[in-house]
Amino acid sequence: MQRFDRRIVLVSAGASALGLLLRDRDAEAQRAGAMIFTTSRPPRDFVGDIRGWANARRATAYQEDTTNHVWRVNFFLFMTRPPNAVSLTLTWFKVEGRVSRYLSNENINVGDPTQRILFHSTTVRKTPGEFEPNESYEAQVSLNDSRGARELGRARVRLEGPVERRGPGVVDFTRPGT
Repeated sequence: MQRFDRRIVLVSAGASALGLLLRDRDAEAQRAGAMIFTTSRPPRDFVGDIRGWANARRATAYQEDTTNHVWRVNFFLFMTRPPNAVSLTLTWFKVEGRVSRYLSNENINVGDPTQRILFHSTTVRKTPGEFEPNESYEAQVSLNDSRGARELGRARVRLEGPVERRGPGVVDFTRPGT
């Protein structure tokens, strides 16, 4: 009889621990929404499943506009609850292996603070040491209020384009092939 009681205690303790683990994971999912980079802007008169539309046009990389040396980046932020704020912060990080290095902040003005879906289009300017072609970047949208900063969504994207090769600036005409 004693052995049977121990099994019940062990099984119930395991189930309780699993429940706590799943509850924490669900709570984490409620804190941060989904951020999806898209290849284009949504149509103005779009009615329907906007998340499905965004997923169908998901972008993992953007090509550089070589005339202006910029990347035009579009993304949707699907929040778990409305931000109830008129301004959010977009923060860019450069992904370097397992480390992300802070690059810049940008304010996003929210048209309707009661909406849970936000579309934003921004321009990222090519800057040596910061935004460079053929590198991976992480964007994070957060809400800063009296309770502190709260992450609303995060996603990674690659910025692609031609790399400018610069030589030493000296041409040796005595070598063949120059």
